[in-house]
Amino acid sequence: MGNKNKSLGEEFEKKGKKTNKSWIFLDNPFKKTDVGIIKHHLFLLIVCSLLTKVAVFFATPLIFHSFIDYYDLGYYLQHGVYLMQGQLPYLNYNFEYPVLLFVPIILSLIPALLLQNAWGFIYTFQILMIICDIITLLCVYLIVLKLRNERTAFIAGLIYATAFSTAYFVITKYDAFPTCFLMIAVLFTIYEKNMRSYLAAALGFFAKIFPAITFPFIILYHAKKTSLKQEIIDVCKVIVPFALVFILPLIIIRPDALKSYLFATGASVGVYVNTVTYTIYSWLNGLWHIGITTGEISVCMYLLMAAVLFYLIYKSYKSTENRQETLIKCLLCALIAVIYLTKFHSPQYIVWFTPLLCILVADDLYKIILFYLFQIFAFIEFPLMFGGFYTNNQYTNPTGSLGWYVTLVFFTLQYCILLLLMYVTIRPSGAFFQNLKRILFKGK
Repeated sequence: MGNKNKSLGEEFEKKGKKTNKSWIFLDNPFKKTDVGIIKHHLFLLIVCSLLTKVAVFFATPLIFHSFIDYYDLGYYLQHGVYLMQGQLPYLNYNFEYPVLLFVPIILSLIPALLLQNAWGFIYTFQILMIICDIITLLCVYLIVLKLRNERTAFIAGLIYATAFSTAYFVITKYDAFPTCFLMIAVLFTIYEKNMRSYLAAALGFFAKIFPAITFPFIILYHAKKTSLKQEIIDVCKVIVPFALVFILPLIIIRPDALKSYLFATGASVGVYVNTVTYTIYSWLNGLWHIGITTGEISVCMYLLMAAVLFYLIYKSYKSTENRQETLIKCLLCALIAVIYLTKFHSPQYIVWFTPLLCILVADDLYKIILFYLFQIFAFIEFPLMFGGFYTNNQYTNPTGSLGWYVTLVFFTLQYCILLLLMYVTIRPSGAFFQNLKRILFKGK
């Protein structure tokens, strides 16, 4: 795989213009990295990213006869209109998301008001999310450039740029916005910029709650060179001013508005059918008629999630070797645990962890194949199967019918592929497949 990666990288390097100038980024010198090659790589990656978005936008309805989901974009527009009418979110009406979502909402309202057309809002919002996604793409490239080399960085960027299922949700949801902050936080952490990493993570939290998961890991990462006490103090210097501005007024004026920041606990929703929890329940109760409830399975899943998170934090605390790669692996595993072990799930959450996954799979062909296989299953899940085979709350076909079995087997395979992908990703490169070949072909 190394030779194939090298050949691919060299092919694009030959087309770039070498300047024989070394490069410095965030005070980190790259003496063996040519500026011309970097610019050429970034240009190609941005073009690939844009082409992927265009291809997904047109291929989804025209080739796959499915739909581009405008529901969330319409929701954002509606609340932008409320704001223009003088109604304040959280105070005059309930709003399910943190306050920084209003940054892209307000920016998207400007062309809509100028053109007096709702589509001006929709298209502007999509453009803003694409810009956020490009920033994430740059973070992927620059992180791998720091950890590996420019060839592997280009491959990682190319994988992310062509992640078509993720691209679908970039142009239909707002998750690219907080994910952008999460990846900036990881970038600053890898480049040893402590306060900037905390600032980016804090901005991500106030855009959508999930980037907060980075805090324990980046704190422990930086504490290896300073002290845990010093890093906690630095985090407080960042978090406290944000809390005073965004949270304290809500607590004083309307305390129940704080629940908008705690929606990710899932306290107000039932068990979604596209979760690991419901898939296990369908096998045990629907197929094998074992008397167990979704609530009981959900409790087990949350306990497992807590155990995984505690282990990952312990791993980060004890880690002394390959600290940068360990950080990324722990963040990836933490996000996967939070996403897939809760009782509710949205397919758009794939946006959260795809960039971290691309960083880790870029050095092995088998990992890359599994990555794209998972992308295929994620795209089939939504939008292709949604409505026809399942909704959030139920399989659309009766229990025991062919459609019910198809849905159950599909989600089972999807989670098995994800589990295999995670397994091979967090192990040393190629180790799983080398061991598998040794077992299958022993003595042949």
